[in-house]
Amino acid sequence: MNKLNINSKKDFIGYTSSLTAAISYGISAILAKIIVGEITTPLIASSFALLFGFFILATIFYKQLINIKSVSKKTFLFLFLAGLASSIGVGSQYYAMNNAPVILVAPITGANALFAILFGSIFLKKIEKITPLTIIGAFMIIIGIIIIILSRA
Repeated sequence: MNKLNINSKKDFIGYTSSLTAAISYGISAILAKIIVGEITTPLIASSFALLFGFFILATIFYKQLINIKSVSKKTFLFLFLAGLASSIGVGSQYYAMNNAPVILVAPITGANALFAILFGSIFLKKIEKITPLTIIGAFMIIIGIIIIILSRA
């Protein structure tokens, strides 16, 4: 059995950042449910969440914003598409929270790993390697989502 192998500071930062993202998204799901259930509509809530997120990130990483002039058109296009995908994802999550229980929406939304694996295998063949354990993990995600959904039926 393979053990978790942290070979460098970069690996450690990657793993801890991933865990931080998972915790943050979990908290965000609960807050989204409260907001759309009691305060405002999903569109307004997701728009303000993204706006506040932009200001927070811009404040934290303001020094890197200076380098925006040196970004190539191709990179800028990818940034735009990533922002578009993220906006659609956040908006969809808020609509889902408005219409379904958070304990169902959050795991289904968490299935983004499946799509990252799928699109990574298509577009990042030279960079990312899909192993048999990755495929087993993906099937486990699918099975977990099905179990959660069926437990609520």
